[in-house]
Amino acid sequence: KHDGLAGKKREQKRQNDLEMRKQMEHMRFHPLPVRMPKYAELRACPSDVFALQFLDDVWNGTVMDAFTKITVSTRLLGNVTVSKTHAESLGIQNVIQGGSNPKYPNNKNGVIDVERPRVIVASMTKEGGHQGIVKGDVITHCNGDEFMGSARDLRAFIDSRQEGEILTFAFNADKAVAEALRRRSLIKC
Repeated sequence: KHDGLAGKKREQKRQNDLEMRKQMEHMRFHPLPVRMPKYAELRACPSDVFALQFLDDVWNGTVMDAFTKITVSTRLLGNVTVSKTHAESLGIQNVIQGGSNPKYPNNKNGVIDVERPRVIVASMTKEGGHQGIVKGDVITHCNGDEFMGSARDLRAFIDSRQEGEILTFAFNADKAVAEALRRRSLIKC
């Protein structure tokens, strides 16, 4: 009876390991974007003490942007730098090519639009961090509306609100991430 129980446990572990390998293989060939959509609620207060600070940036119009890590760094003298690191893998290329237009076979970065300005998170307080916001997140919606302005516009909007009012934000719900997820869903398993 004891050997039977041990055998069942070994078989269950083998099945679990096999399932985990299948999932990892699936993720390798069907990766998710680096920046996934997220939502946060923050209390309005003067922008100099608000939970987030913002920076103007430019989206390059590609699906590859969804697989790009945006790093925001502040140097000793307060200079802010933004670096973008594109992830490269066969899986990412599978996703980018997964729903691309066959008329454009050399579109290796998945160009889907023209360059457009956008706003990213430059820094945050603990309040913002506790809600999962990180530097480099792209602000896409504010209080339920798509946000298409500059960092200055966003600060002006926050400053115009009543102190303590709850503001809602969506991050990374942009065209690049949406298209990457759509194309990922089209890849045959």
